[in-house]
Amino acid sequence: MPRPYSSTPDWRSALTATVLACALGGGPSALAWFSTFGPTPTDRLPTLAVVLFGLLFVGALTDLRSTADRLRVRVVTASSLVGATVVVLALTAAGVGRVEYLLAPAGTLIGLGVLELLGRRAPAGRTASLVAAATVYVAATLLANFTLDSFLPLGGFFLVNVGTLFFGLTFTQRDRVHQHGRRAVYGMIFVAATANVALAATLGTPLRYVAVSFLTIVVAETADTEIYQRLLRRPWLARVAASNAVSAPLDTILFTLLAFWGEEFATAGWMTQVIVTDVLVKYASGILAALGMLALLRGILPGGTAWQQPR
Repeated sequence: MPRPYSSTPDWRSALTATVLACALGGGPSALAWFSTFGPTPTDRLPTLAVVLFGLLFVGALTDLRSTADRLRVRVVTASSLVGATVVVLALTAAGVGRVEYLLAPAGTLIGLGVLELLGRRAPAGRTASLVAAATVYVAATLLANFTLDSFLPLGGFFLVNVGTLFFGLTFTQRDRVHQHGRRAVYGMIFVAATANVALAATLGTPLRYVAVSFLTIVVAETADTEIYQRLLRRPWLARVAASNAVSAPLDTILFTLLAFWGEEFATAGWMTQVIVTDVLVKYASGILAALGMLALLRGILPGGTAWQQPR
């Protein structure tokens, strides 16, 4: 049952809006900077990548819009979007951003509008919740593959694949969809795999990367899904940690070996660096994304949401 309307935004709402605004407004510039570390560096993001980045935020905002008191959520949503716009313009004025990065908050706004229409047509907003999670999941996998050949050196050993940073979002969004059953999860996985193949083909990505991307998504996500489904009576964080413990290394090992084996730069030492770093970063990003989601929702929704509860 929705909480009563509140006319006094508290510090948690202000903090939530500030964090979302900084992430949404500054994210495209950060992603563009990360992309300069690849073998084919670029100083600007494709329009589609900017819009996809904006869609990453519709999941959390949809949860807030469907469960918390309406006035507070409207304030947080509006403040986040306006703040993101200000951040983009400030970064553009400082010479480290671009005006077209305004498409990120625009993408978020359009996504929320579409989901609002879906929510009005489905009881308890279940359709909107499913589509929101699936949207974030597909957008994150597409962005991960967009940056699959960008590696950040960290210390003397670690090489962080930039695409790995998006996998924390795919973990949490996929786990949200489990409340809708196996069929919904596998449908989402198939859509994501197909979308990645279509995007890769459009961008002229080598066939090897296209095939490997499809295979690893299907294999790793299937393993994760089956483990998660067997742990539905456990607390949400336990389900996330256990399923990721298998899918994260499986995804990394499969992709690294199949995508890069035989390349001149892919020595045994290099692939070991990538595999070890990717697994650690996926574990960390998955847990941080899960904790961040809980902190965001429980800051405004003390009871959490249905998909976090054991069955």
